[in-house]
Amino acid sequence: MKEDYDGESILVNKDRGIATIYLNEPETLNALSMNLKYQLLDTLNEIERDNHINVVIIAGKGKAFCAGGDVKAMARDEYDPIVIKRNLEVSTSIIDKIRKMRKITIAAIHGYAAGAGLSLALSSDLIVAEEETKLILSFKNVGLTPDLGIHYHLPRIVGEWKAKEWIFKGMKLSVEEAVNYGFLIDVVPKGQSQEKAFELASELAAGPLQAFIQSKLLINSGSNLKLEDIMEKENDLHTILRATNDHKEGINAFFERRTARFSGR
Repeated sequence: MKEDYDGESILVNKDRGIATIYLNEPETLNALSMNLKYQLLDTLNEIERDNHINVVIIAGKGKAFCAGGDVKAMARDEYDPIVIKRNLEVSTSIIDKIRKMRKITIAAIHGYAAGAGLSLALSSDLIVAEEETKLILSFKNVGLTPDLGIHYHLPRIVGEWKAKEWIFKGMKLSVEEAVNYGFLIDVVPKGQSQEKAFELASELAAGPLQAFIQSKLLINSGSNLKLEDIMEKENDLHTILRATNDHKEGINAFFERRTARFSGR
């Protein structure tokens, strides 16, 4: 049975036990607005309860998978640490849900997976990426630390030293370069990420799914450091750093299309 529905910022297709979730704010390259995040979390919760769905694909409409956080909202909204923390907790709930849900998740990425968009992809169990997709970390440009589990996932892929270098200097890698650094990503020709992801999802759904799910849960909970603890610390850091002069300067430089002049304050 095939079923389609939408919540404006999220589109969902259910077909043969596979749910494909589309981030659907292409005009902003699917930057994680509050509306998109709330709808995505609601959708994940609904799919988690759906016993007919075994595998979940997360993809993006338009030119990119996800451009990361909503910088325009950061510039527009008045600073309020309580609101910022609450908003970040919605984001971390999404990552936590993907990691813990008893479904296999596949990120089908293209164009850009930047910042929080990269975190979203890395929280999935498998990644399929189109050729020339860019993986980007540029939090330093707006005076913030990376969030949504990057401090958990990235060192486990490339090691502590490389993770710190990329966070300090910024990172922009083609998906082909990322594979050379140890990212386990299935690279496919342009326009074929969703088709390949569905093919992979169908293969998994036909296998010993409960065994796969138990392995997923064991691996995701077996590390010494807890993802929730890291994300909580990231949320605290973001809330503090949003009030700094460097963050404000980074936001101004973003909109003025210039290099930020940070003061360390």
